[in-house]
Amino acid sequence: MKTLRELLAHVAVVQIIGSLDTPIAGLAYDSRQVVPGGLFVAIAGHHVDGHAYIAQALARGARAIVVDARHQSAHALEGATLIKVIDSRVALAPLAAAFYDYPATRLRTIGITGTKGKSTTTDLVSQLLDACGKTTGLISTVDFKIGNRRWANTTRQSTPEAPDVQALLTEMVANGCDTAVIEATSHALSASWNRLNGCYFDVAVFLNLSHEHLDYHGTFEQYRADKTRLFAMLDEPAVGATQGTSLPWAIANADDPHHHFFLEEAPAKAHQLTYGILKAAEVKGTIVRSGPTGSLVHVATPWGEGELSLRLPGTFNISNALAALSVTLSQEVPLERALAALATTHAPRGRMEPVERGQPFDVIVDYAHSPGSFEQVMGMLRPLVTGRMIAVFGSAGERDIAKRSLQGAIAGRYCELLILTDEDPRGEDREAIIEQIATGARQAGLRPNEGYLCIPDRAQALRTALAKACPGDLVLLLGKGHEGSIIYADHAIPWDEAAEAQQALRELGYRLSEA
Repeated sequence: MKTLRELLAHVAVVQIIGSLDTPIAGLAYDSRQVVPGGLFVAIAGHHVDGHAYIAQALARGARAIVVDARHQSAHALEGATLIKVIDSRVALAPLAAAFYDYPATRLRTIGITGTKGKSTTTDLVSQLLDACGKTTGLISTVDFKIGNRRWANTTRQSTPEAPDVQALLTEMVANGCDTAVIEATSHALSASWNRLNGCYFDVAVFLNLSHEHLDYHGTFEQYRADKTRLFAMLDEPAVGATQGTSLPWAIANADDPHHHFFLEEAPAKAHQLTYGILKAAEVKGTIVRSGPTGSLVHVATPWGEGELSLRLPGTFNISNALAALSVTLSQEVPLERALAALATTHAPRGRMEPVERGQPFDVIVDYAHSPGSFEQVMGMLRPLVTGRMIAVFGSAGERDIAKRSLQGAIAGRYCELLILTDEDPRGEDREAIIEQIATGARQAGLRPNEGYLCIPDRAQALRTALAKACPGDLVLLLGKGHEGSIIYADHAIPWDEAAEAQQALRELGYRLSEA
């Protein structure tokens, strides 16, 4: 059991009242999770201020309390040490890494960032490395995985809070994993959230960059800068590392015009590797054949050449696969073995997931929820559809407002019919959100009740789209993907997009075997 002094070794402390020699039995940022002898870190969030729950943490047996100098004055606490820090949210990551004894130093840790494709690429990397003899753990928007055990990520956080990340890494080490693959979001990488500090990345991967999360980052330039921190973190000095002296890898998509910003942030000691389809790259893919069920790609690499057979549709998935292949090659896996393994991989739940019950039209569930991902998904699918394209989608409440009309405009260019509905309204007026999307749809030339319908209830919206579909059409169910609920101001309802679509197709009379 570590003492408070040991846990604070890499934290910027302003003031301490009490003993630092107190052994700490647990670490929590939620007062309900405090254990006797534990440390409670009070964080001021958007909706809840942890400083208001210090008394509850003490009642549950906390022996130490960390407070934020910006939100709380320091006063002596009976029976507990009080530590005032510059920023308690930022302090949470180094505290967590120290409490769990730096598990990332006993793993090869791979971080993957970008606007689109993070979950798919993270999963592909994990699948590939497992098939090539490694034992991986996975932290992604969709799932968590430790060795052969996989379960859904229900936290609504692509990258969980630092103590949860470090706990998962600790479990990976305990269960014989040699590699951790982590989806690294801009929020988690930003200096003000700092969730991934102490992960000591060995490989950093950049996929792409487009308009997203500007409600949080403020400007596109800040969004890009926050994401490039992953590459700078390749130089983060590891505490007590046991992984040896192999140099880190910085891997970037040469097709994206921002890739040089990421490579420039990598330390000079890092190996650099680019991949791409359109531009010159060290791992270069040339499309031989591409269709709705997959692609065949010729690949030229510093390790040789070969054919990549992929069971995922679209050029963006070819790009994701090239990223995963690049990571695998960087880990000394022979090219022939990596290509054979890549041919057996599949997309994670809610990512270009087909729903089939023998209906004469196609139904696909996908997580696309930004203008960039709409452009990517719809632009790829449009030439493959013989009939109409029908899209069901909404836009999240209390998130980027500017993207809503853009979503409507892009969907209006590609689709003959839009059904505008709830995604996660949260505390916003659901109909106001839909009207903002409809503004873009009208700009694209769609007319109300003809080119688009406004149906806030998502179950009804989905059923309306499927009932209107004709042979040869494609129904796109966008925005929810793998997510298990729809969030409103004071409640959430359980939701499974693919299962709901299956049920709606049953109600329409399609009776494909349940096998």
